Amino acid sequence: MVLGQCLRVRAGETVTVETWNHALPWARAFVLEARRRGCEPTLVVEDEEAFFGSLAQSGAATIPRAPITLVRSSDAYVYFPGPEQFSRLLGLSNDELEAVVGRHARPEWRRTAHRVHLRAARMAVAAATPAAAARFGVDRDAWEQELVRGSLVPPVQLARRAAHLVRRLRRARRVRVHHANGTDLALELLRAPPIVEDGRVDRTDRRGGRHWTQVPTGVVAVPLVPGAAEGVWEANRATYDRFSNPAVSVGARFTFRRGRLTEYSFDRGGAAFSRAYLRGGHGRELPGALTFGLNPAISRAPEVGEVAEGTVGLLLGGNRMLGGRNSSSFAYLSTILGASVELDGERFLDEGAPVTAAPDSRGGTYDASPGRSTRRANSSSSVPATSR
Repeated sequence: MVLGQCLRVRAGETVTVETWNHALPWARAFVLEARRRGCEPTLVVEDEEAFFGSLAQSGAATIPRAPITLVRSSDAYVYFPGPEQFSRLLGLSNDELEAVVGRHARPEWRRTAHRVHLRAARMAVAAATPAAAARFGVDRDAWEQELVRGSLVPPVQLARRAAHLVRRLRRARRVRVHHANGTDLALELLRAPPIVEDGRVDRTDRRGGRHWTQVPTGVVAVPLVPGAAEGVWEANRATYDRFSNPAVSVGARFTFRRGRLTEYSFDRGGAAFSRAYLRGGHGRELPGALTFGLNPAISRAPEVGEVAEGTVGLLLGGNRMLGGRNSSSFAYLSTILGASVELDGERFLDEGAPVTAAPDSRGGTYDASPGRSTRRANSSSSVPATSR
């Protein structure tokens, strides 16, 4: 699925598979599949004990980065993230932590990836470790199984789901999101193309500097006009971030006045948001983007909740990576399951399900799509989209 439908590798191409120790069984399977397809695979292992040994001996200056030479010699790249013992990183500074979890994000790596037309995939299944499950308070096996199911949804299926949303989002300017929990928020879409994450890295993605896809995925993102927001947003799904303390936040409530966040509160776990927001700098208070989840196999898995079908997400802060104007380093994504959305006064989502334009004899009404899913109970998973 990943090498074929997502990265579209061909015989004779070079495939680099990078992994930490705990994900070696997954990585080996990818090496075997690459060979079966006639590719030339290279397996790169970041040994966890050696990594932490060098960190203890020489400090943060020795934090390894993904070698540029691997990018130059690769047509496709698969990364199984780590380390498994991530709690040993919690004492690092923000910059040091980003050097580990964002090891493929430095400018030289991205420029090289762009030059060689790299197609890359980050495999979220490697994140479902016993340590992470304990930190989040979830069942590790159920988490991993859901990630596997979500990873097996064909990209073409996600692309079809996205196409309906994109057609209407391209024409729209005004957005209203509302939910029975009290959410009622008016926003304005920026005149920029929606970003589609369907699991494939195609020419459009690479031209836009997007060489990575996450697996599983399935989301449409649209940047918002800065300073155009009025109303209340209340998330009904949890946000997970293993490097925050606390690692789970629930019940985010954001109030916007004259385009800016003026009040916020959480039912639980808001201290981590408050600390990040206080150091977020200019632009942190602006809504950055709306996201719409597409993946029918994702519901409760931590750290990928924004891709769940029927989910609407609000990104607060920086949105330059989505074609927006806000360069703030602060970014926080919270989500609502089952929200209704209007575009320019016409229904777009009805309790999370797409509404298809179908004028009746009067020429102006809309009917629910025949393929709409039933409303699901609130689930608990959502994180900001990151390169971690």
